Amino acid sequence: MIAALLVVSASAETTCDITPRPSLPVHGHVQTAPTSSNYSSRVPESAVEYLDVIDRQRQGWLLPARVYEYESVSNPVLTPVPILGLGASDYAGNVSRIIMADFSGLLEVEYPATSPNLLAGFVKVVGGEKLATQAVSTSQAFYVVEGKGTSQTTYGLVSWETGDMFVVPSSKTEIIHKANETAVLYWVHDEPLLRYLGVEPVEARFEPTLYKRKQLMKSVEIIRSEPGAENRNRMGILLGNKDTEQTKTLTHTLWALINTIPANTVQSPHKHSSVALDLCISAGPDTYTLMSRQIDSEGMLVDPVRVDWKSGGMFVTPPGWWHSHVNEGDSPGWVLPMQDAGLYTYQRSLDIRFAKDSIKEFNAKRISGVREQF
Repeated sequence: MIAALLVVSASAETTCDITPRPSLPVHGHVQTAPTSSNYSSRVPESAVEYLDVIDRQRQGWLLPARVYEYESVSNPVLTPVPILGLGASDYAGNVSRIIMADFSGLLEVEYPATSPNLLAGFVKVVGGEKLATQAVSTSQAFYVVEGKGTSQTTYGLVSWETGDMFVVPSSKTEIIHKANETAVLYWVHDEPLLRYLGVEPVEARFEPTLYKRKQLMKSVEIIRSEPGAENRNRMGILLGNKDTEQTKTLTHTLWALINTIPANTVQSPHKHSSVALDLCISAGPDTYTLMSRQIDSEGMLVDPVRVDWKSGGMFVTPPGWWHSHVNEGDSPGWVLPMQDAGLYTYQRSLDIRFAKDSIKEFNAKRISGVREQF
């Protein structure tokens, strides 16, 4: 079951009963998060196809051909990546099972997908039981939301506990997860990308890798204590691999950030071309993400959507949306965005933009294209 983040329709007329505080990067109204019903109706794009005008009788190799006028379809209208997610209630109960955030119907694809390139979900394994997972993918990532156990892979046995993460390259066999105590794994992989391309992996592009929670938290503490850390756009660590020295990413397709937001803090808006499948590791009340398609001339999010963080749940931040994390509570929040940014970084098309830098360019009457220079 797809869990709506808030059960109120998002529209221009529907807004939260929230008065944005002066410190929030908001211009206009804060809207509630959409539900699946917001994406259920879509007007198909109308485009003139010229070969049908010229010759409706064509056959053979000529039949599949299509011709369009450039400007009218150079940026075609595709179904949106939905701002939806799953909650901890979706895997509640003493039952071993797999539940995926499958939005394939909304994305209009014929295979399970959370976003065009990735599929995310949760693997719940009751203590003492086993459960198998399998994906035709180049990269699989598992973050341990809770519990303790082992996973038997093609590459050997890995032991894990709460807060650990491990990644597995392409594998033709199942991964068998055994829980020593009831466990929940957040599972993300790139099978939708391969299904779209119509391919299967032919080699492992990186070695299986384990990240231990204790080492990750020590790294975060070092970064938090560095001079000027409080002014950074995000407060966290990117997870890399020796086989991704160019991109500095989790795998050659996947990207992962462990980000903390201290109490009473606003993390400034930024945006990127990759999707983010955000796992809320932990959060208190009044911790949330604001998302908008645009910012104003002061770097404020225009009529943003608010998505509340719920511990053990996940939500989607669509590509290209400006977003800011807000913690109005008294305890720190932790979030793990999993992205397809390994692929975008390699293609030189991630295009991450920080609001403050974009406003500086705007004020200087410049609009940047690429960042690289020769």
